[in-house]
Amino acid sequence: VDHSTQLDKIEGPLLRFSERETKSSTVLSLCSGQSFYIDVDVPAELQQRVAEALSVEATTLSQWFVGCNASHIICEGPSVRKYLGHLSYLVTPQWVLKSAKEKWQQRLVHLSSDLAQYTGVLLNAFHDSVSKEEVKRDTSPRNVPSPMIKQSREERQMKVNLAKDGVRNRRNLKVKTCPDPLRPITPSRLLDSISWSISEPTSTASIYTYSTRFDNSIVGQGSSFFDTKEHRVESQTSFVNLCRTLTESEKSELALKSHFITIMFPVDRFSEMGPRSRTFFSNNGFTRSQILDHIHSFYQEHMSAEEIKLAIHTDSRHADRLRSAYSSGSLEFRRIDFLGSRKRFEMLKRVYCDNYSNIYELLIGA
Repeated sequence: VDHSTQLDKIEGPLLRFSERETKSSTVLSLCSGQSFYIDVDVPAELQQRVAEALSVEATTLSQWFVGCNASHIICEGPSVRKYLGHLSYLVTPQWVLKSAKEKWQQRLVHLSSDLAQYTGVLLNAFHDSVSKEEVKRDTSPRNVPSPMIKQSREERQMKVNLAKDGVRNRRNLKVKTCPDPLRPITPSRLLDSISWSISEPTSTASIYTYSTRFDNSIVGQGSSFFDTKEHRVESQTSFVNLCRTLTESEKSELALKSHFITIMFPVDRFSEMGPRSRTFFSNNGFTRSQILDHIHSFYQEHMSAEEIKLAIHTDSRHADRLRSAYSSGSLEFRRIDFLGSRKRFEMLKRVYCDNYSNIYELLIGA
């Protein structure tokens, strides 16, 4: 009997099993203690799946900035431009999910930091050239035969015709109603009964249901009402219980009957820069839901280059983060992130003493 052959038959599978076990545990130990940041542009459902896959072996960070201790950035698509040259490991959500499923880190392609930064510059230049080309196509001279240009002009002409019809209809209505038409008086406040954080989706907005009598009864008891912890907790509980979600009819109810509204948005925590205005048009007036959507969309946008050049001079810890991002070449910073904790919606207050003004200042608090 060949004992060496028998020994190989016995030890062979054991060795292969031991190698697989060692290989798997080695990979898991490599993930252990690593810090992962999931880019905000990754879809929410996919973010949750990735976070669950990393929950056992690694740490997931809630925010990222240049110089933080994140070992991996999880991103996809154009978002990679934000991180190239600032981090060693850029991976996709699919890379993490596949690594977790197979218990083995997938292969990584490495770039030197200078090459990664150069690649990022190339991508930014390509993105800018594409944007300029789109503008150029939209404003090309008439003698250039292009179906896209022709379609774009037709669409613009259609919008112009609809706008003319809307102006004529409103003008005729005013003339029929009154020989000397007057501008409608606008309310001094809008949506002052809304409870909402402007960083959250508009579907989370609630409405206060308490009355003025309730407020007076609280105030009338004097400041001693708030002196003890028990009273403060009791007051907060009552406050929460007196808010309810907006119904569909309340969302679609007209808050302003004018066709135009100009909103002055605060852009920094301490109002050093002053508000920025933006005007909106709606042929049928503005519902509560429309106004809240405009506010939410404004703060989800990235700050403009002009805003950033001003904001780097302001005094706040959020300005410190912006200065770090700006110095590294990143110009993507959401307005809502620059406000910090100042996100509580209070109301829209009409500007000036003119009773016919459509200009409203957004009031928010911490």
